[in-house]
Amino acid sequence: MPFGMIDTSFIDFPSTLDAAYLRGLTTRSGLQFVDLAQALDRELAALNAATDPLVASLVAPTAREFSRATNGDAFNVTRKGQYTVARPQQTETKAHMLPLDDWDVSVGFTEDGLEDISEEDFNDQVRAMRRGWEVRHRKEALFRLFSDAELEVAANTTALSPGFAGSGSGGNVFTGSYPNGTPVPGGYTHYLRDTAANIGPVLLAARNLLKRMGQPPPYDLVAPSAQIDAIVALGTAGGFVPAGSALVRVGSGQAEAQVDPATYVGVLHQEIRVQVGIEDFTDANIAVFKSFGPFAANNPLAWRYDTLRGRDVTVRTRALYPLADAESRQRFGFGANNRTAAVLVRLAGAGNYVAPVI
Repeated sequence: MPFGMIDTSFIDFPSTLDAAYLRGLTTRSGLQFVDLAQALDRELAALNAATDPLVASLVAPTAREFSRATNGDAFNVTRKGQYTVARPQQTETKAHMLPLDDWDVSVGFTEDGLEDISEEDFNDQVRAMRRGWEVRHRKEALFRLFSDAELEVAANTTALSPGFAGSGSGGNVFTGSYPNGTPVPGGYTHYLRDTAANIGPVLLAARNLLKRMGQPPPYDLVAPSAQIDAIVALGTAGGFVPAGSALVRVGSGQAEAQVDPATYVGVLHQEIRVQVGIEDFTDANIAVFKSFGPFAANNPLAWRYDTLRGRDVTVRTRALYPLADAESRQRFGFGANNRTAAVLVRLAGAGNYVAPVI
């Protein structure tokens, strides 16, 4: 196995490469190649160990081909009879396939470039590569959360993975039952629309919808800064309490709620933690979701990875000169996991759901 050939964990060198050659290689600029490889490996290790907190709160890593079965059915519990035994029951479950794609980027090094590069420039390049992957992971998570589009599970296939909103037709529409066993009405979606003037009431409706789907508070809210500013402007009369206020409490005699001012601007309608505005898009779209914790199994999205490659970003090099024309790559996909765990809101006067441009 080539990984770890020269004390690295995420660089895939060709098996025919001589480790002694790598250890003795010095560039024209006077740098030891081992030092360069280990600097790159450290960035990859940091990337693979630390995920954007927003992404972690939204996703559940899985190597499974299918999402968790969204199910709100309740067993029919009846009074015990003297001469009867309980009949076995089993709820109907529904899952869907998760997407999986190949992603890569060249680290941009050539043999001459590596021979002449300074340590500072090399480190700048690998940091830029790391940041590129962090941005891609965040964009993909937000795209799949807000998108109502069905996507191919893999290239050149006809199987589709639904959008989260549950709009459209066929497999893209949410079906099932509420926790009390009553069927979800036809045409149900996780999408609400109202005018900007009704931002408080429509977000209250989103909270109530999550409760009806059986999700316990607290909930998180993410939106662009303009919408966050409008929520803050509601003030206490509109149901908003800023972070740090004495009103943000779990209950009498208990510790303050987990509303860190570095992450949250405050609490709306007592149970929605409003995150600091995000700048990934500027459209008037808002998501209210239930996070069960970083990478928890019931989180709204699934982060599917390949069992053969794992979930790590790695660098693959096959050139005679090590790291020349190398590529950084990962195989993953984001898909809807728990479709009862988020509600999407668009502030618009009329029209169907429109996903933001991320």
